[in-house]
Amino acid sequence: MNADEETRLRHDVKARLRQQARAIRGQLPAGARAKRSNAITDRVLALDAFSEAQAVAMFVTIRSEVDTSHLLRGAWAAGTRVALPRIDFDNDRLVLHWVDADAELTPNRYGIPEPSASLAPVSAEKLGCILVPGLAADDRGHRIGYGRGFYDRLLPEQPRATRVFIGYDFQLVAEVPDTEGDEPVDWVITDARTIRCPARS
Repeated sequence: MNADEETRLRHDVKARLRQQARAIRGQLPAGARAKRSNAITDRVLALDAFSEAQAVAMFVTIRSEVDTSHLLRGAWAAGTRVALPRIDFDNDRLVLHWVDADAELTPNRYGIPEPSASLAPVSAEKLGCILVPGLAADDRGHRIGYGRGFYDRLLPEQPRATRVFIGYDFQLVAEVPDTEGDEPVDWVITDARTIRCPARS
């Protein structure tokens, strides 16, 4: 198998894993999602990289993702600066904006609640921790997102920030095929495990 064939195979495997993970996660009952999300919240709050950060980036939950609402409220209550992402469709990238608890979020074309473009953007290297969503991850720190590569392009803009993937324990797989341009995370947190990943060590 040559390099091009191997690359195509890796992308094919990632696409299949993405489809399977989305289907499985979508079947999670609301009660189980809430219970697992609470356990993930406790684990994130116990992580020094998050609890001691003066500024963090999070994401607003959509559909069957981990519920981040308690983490958002907790961060604001603790006086931590919070940034949320907005998709800049013209430039095909994520832009982080500082938000407070009173900020109004508006759904974009995908139905994802976003901060207004008029809010102050986050400049480079200002974050201590970034919570990263996704459909699957492995214990090396490699993850599968939604296929647009937004976080793979965003993460290098905050090189000092600790990267934390959060997901349900069934989203942890034996191995995610890594491909060119993938950005690994430092920690994988599920409702059952907190894993320090070696990918960026």
